[in-house]
Amino acid sequence: MVFETIALSIIALLLFILLLSQKKKTLKLLLGVLTAAAAIAAMVCFILMQRASGNPDAGKEMLQLYLPCAAYLIVAFWGLLTAGGIHRKHKQERAAKKALKESKKRDTSSADESEF
Repeated sequence: MVFETIALSIIALLLFILLLSQKKKTLKLLLGVLTAAAAIAAMVCFILMQRASGNPDAGKEMLQLYLPCAAYLIVAFWGLLTAGGIHRKHKQERAAKKALKESKKRDTSSADESEF
């Protein structure tokens, strides 16, 4: 269980670094979703590992459980917010392109009708 937790944590960290360094929107959207999924899976493995080892020491829950879980959640929310923002922008761009295409189509059809 320790190996899986460490591996998922490293994968989530690498995906997060890639997410921050990419410029392409579609790749960033995919990386955001994958980062969130990997961070949540790593957090679940971490919590299961903590429970299997007898929970955090008394009085040290903040450093041994809550702080690492908060870090996983921050990475997951960052990935989801990035993916959601890019998805929203992509949706707006598609709607703008569609409206422009329809307006051009209307302009050419009205120009054809005015010639007759």
